[in-house]
Amino acid sequence: MRLLKTDTLEFRDFDYGNIPQYAILSHRWGSEELTLQEMEQGVTSKQGYKKVQQFCSRAKADGFDYGWVDTCCINKTSSAELSEAINSMYLWYYQAERCYAYLVDVPSKSNIEDSEWFARGWTLQELVAPSEVYFVDEHWNDLGTKKDLQQVVSKCTGIPINILSGDDDLETASIAQRMSWAANRKTQRLEDRAYSLMGIFGINMPLLYGEGERAFIRLQEEIMKVSDDHSLFAWQSPDSRGGLLATSPEAFKSSKNIIPFNHFNDPHDASTVSSRGVHLSARFMGMGPGRLGLAILHCKQRGVEDRPIAIYVRDLYGTMQTFERVTSRKLEQLDLRKFRSSQYPTRKLCVQTGRMTPTRRSKNLGKDGITIQYKLYDNDTLEQLISFADPAALLRAAESGFEERVWLLLTRDDVMIDWMDERREYALLRAIDGGHENIVKILLARGANSGYIAGTFRTPLLFAVQRGHKSIVKLLLDNGAKVDFKDEKLVETPLLTAAEKGLEDIVELLLDKGADINSFDRPSDTPLRVASKSGHYGTVKLLLDNGARVDLTHYRSQHTPLQEAAAWGHESVVELLLDWGADINLRDFSGRSPLYLASSSGHENIVRLLFERGAEVDEKVRIPPSGYKTVNKVLQDKDSGDKPKEKKSGNFSINLFKKT
Repeated sequence: MRLLKTDTLEFRDFDYGNIPQYAILSHRWGSEELTLQEMEQGVTSKQGYKKVQQFCSRAKADGFDYGWVDTCCINKTSSAELSEAINSMYLWYYQAERCYAYLVDVPSKSNIEDSEWFARGWTLQELVAPSEVYFVDEHWNDLGTKKDLQQVVSKCTGIPINILSGDDDLETASIAQRMSWAANRKTQRLEDRAYSLMGIFGINMPLLYGEGERAFIRLQEEIMKVSDDHSLFAWQSPDSRGGLLATSPEAFKSSKNIIPFNHFNDPHDASTVSSRGVHLSARFMGMGPGRLGLAILHCKQRGVEDRPIAIYVRDLYGTMQTFERVTSRKLEQLDLRKFRSSQYPTRKLCVQTGRMTPTRRSKNLGKDGITIQYKLYDNDTLEQLISFADPAALLRAAESGFEERVWLLLTRDDVMIDWMDERREYALLRAIDGGHENIVKILLARGANSGYIAGTFRTPLLFAVQRGHKSIVKLLLDNGAKVDFKDEKLVETPLLTAAEKGLEDIVELLLDKGADINSFDRPSDTPLRVASKSGHYGTVKLLLDNGARVDLTHYRSQHTPLQEAAAWGHESVVELLLDWGADINLRDFSGRSPLYLASSSGHENIVRLLFERGAEVDEKVRIPPSGYKTVNKVLQDKDSGDKPKEKKSGNFSINLFKKT
């Protein structure tokens, strides 16, 4: 620490363990303050020199050999020393034996409270930290001590007398109270509004001149690391860009009487900050449209019994995970006797922090500059919406797509999210049935069971596939729904259902999540077989591209995908399967080949295609009587270069062509 000898005005450096007693100066900077370098060079022409000389003279007369002045005892050309000094400033004032507060604009004791000294940012810690403060006027005449003038000083600063007198430590004042002391103070640099308060809250942080308002946000983030006092969030301002954190000390102007108060005796969990915002544990009450609610803080107004302070927040996505602070111009004092305890359970809230870029408008202003108003429901409306006595209220709200009612119900802690009616259906299934994606998202975020519930006949995932709701299928898969779980009644997987319906985008989703592409269901169908039977060319191709086995069957009596496509007349699918190597002459136990099945159903084009690809007809691979006409017509349409030859096959005859 660098100190001035009060008799010679020379500097001496001391290690922190060997610092002598010293006096310290608190003052407003003028236009001609002396720097360290100018003092060392012997500059005496500036007004600042006279101030330093008068301070040292007074300190020497009062028995102090050393003194400290912020203008010249810090080497401001060294950013490292400047940062260390500002982070140590409160401690230096605290350890000083006496502080002289030089009120250059006060000619007499009668108007001491009008001094600009009481309106500056840095002088707050210079008033609070020292145990002994002597106020002097422009001629260095005594005006009185901090103790003598405590009534006057308390009135013009808002600092309680018990703090000024030293009867109570600074820590006994809430964060909101301490912030309120700085609400009307100004600094020359914007960042100094934060840096001048570091000592008041017992924190340290690097100086980043140029960061602007961000400095005050950083200050509050550092405070959260050492304190769980919720009064940090009990401010009022039209500017809510900081989310839970104020953008200026001015926001705490009306917070001087806010004190800690834990109405519920909840655990004191520390609040934290991340890139998403501020995370805190608080009781939350859903109270209005647009997912508006109140976060109940562990603080209250002094003198108001049992009414905790609450702030307005809005659930951005209905999932009770990410909130924004709204209507930050006011605080609520809740009379909890008017509400049921189930309405305000403890939640983990993340309140977003906005981008701290310069703005001329509050975040609460719309595009046309009109303030966005958020209003709470009255008690009667809220009671009607929440329907306390009705266990089916959530199920009906989900079915009807009433998103706000679903959200309001789920803000309570006594709602059974998976409650089932007599049909064994529950809210999630009803929301899926109606295609209410946002409600499904809300239910899943609040813990709805996305898997199989005993006693029901379908899983939510299978139901969503059956209804063809791709976005809901994705939601369920992202929330851990088992992709291959088979329905209890129909014994089918979601993939089989999607393939049968030709829902290519859903098939792709399920495959990406690891669905078994060659599984047997019902009990002998495969996704490729049902897609081929239904003629869904795109789905068949997607399955083949992802490894579906082209000739897979569970029993020889079951048709292959090619046999199904041939039987049902899906020409493009037949051609695709043949391109993938499907066995064109493979027969079932009854001897029916693809040609047999296509001809018996009169699918002339497929019969022609099969012949072109090498389908055989002999005594074993026969054509049914119902297929004679179709086969003979195909054969007769062959190129004239082919000569007919009659061949017996069993107890019937057909014309076969053989290349000459």
